[in-house]
Amino acid sequence: MPESNNHFSSVFVYHRSSRTLHVDDTIIYGDHPGFLLKLVGFKHGSMAFQPSIKGPGLYPTAEAPFDFRDWMKTLLNDWTFDNICCAHSGVKIGGAHEQVTQLVSNAEPLFQKLSEKNRKKNPNGEIPAGTHQNFNVTGDECG
Repeated sequence: MPESNNHFSSVFVYHRSSRTLHVDDTIIYGDHPGFLLKLVGFKHGSMAFQPSIKGPGLYPTAEAPFDFRDWMKTLLNDWTFDNICCAHSGVKIGGAHEQVTQLVSNAEPLFQKLSEKNRKKNPNGEIPAGTHQNFNVTGDECG
């Protein structure tokens, strides 16, 4: 799986034998959405990108949304998962690959809008210093 330098803080783990993708903080699946998610229109069985995609979830460059999209497409090509376990939100058993594929496809206008916003705010494509002030990885250990 290629690395994406544009996604802020997330973990994707594929458990091949169960065909399950474990995702921390990038994709939300509402198997039984709570009151707050329902207030914003999130329905049972819905899938969405975590709202931070519109803020600190991606670097503020024009390319970042499309880099992330392409990274997701590569993930979908490389990992033939059937289930998804989304941290803090829900688990979908069966049909998850198709639903994530649709999520990425439906997000094309969002990626375009984020790219244009970033281009206007950051025409030189600079990544602000201190972007990862809480990023505490040493070697291959998080802690």
